Amino acid sequence: MRPFYFRLQTKLKVSNIYEDMAREQLRIQLSTRDNIADQLNCLNQQVAELEQSIRLMKSGDDIFTRMVMSREYLPVLKDRKTSVIRELDQAEKRVDRARDNLLARARETNTLEKLKERDWSNYIYENMKEEQKLIDEAAMAAFYRNRSQIAVG
Repeated sequence: MRPFYFRLQTKLKVSNIYEDMAREQLRIQLSTRDNIADQLNCLNQQVAELEQSIRLMKSGDDIFTRMVMSREYLPVLKDRKTSVIRELDQAEKRVDRARDNLLARARETNTLEKLKERDWSNYIYENMKEEQKLIDEAAMAAFYRNRSQIAVG
């Protein structure tokens, strides 16, 4: 009986490696996106706290100075927030591209695995046919041997 040989085994191994690489790339992109989202949440919280502190400022010696500094710092925070939002959008696009790449790689790997399963099924079927053929030949030989012994004896 000949051993099972899948002629696309090397391609399947390479496809699995590429799929693993795409999965790792997606994980990295998701992590980067999450970090940027955390930065955005932190900036949102800073803006909210600064606005709240401006609203709650009470009279005092340096209230005017603190209010001016806070009002000048607020646009800086909002500009930073805008740039982080742009970064987040770009990160989302990179995540989408990585996800699409992973899906394409997974589809290719699944196709090759299905081909391998079909080849395996064909291999098993052919081996069963050969085995049945040997069994039938042995049975026929035994039948003719018994028949010849009965005719002679």
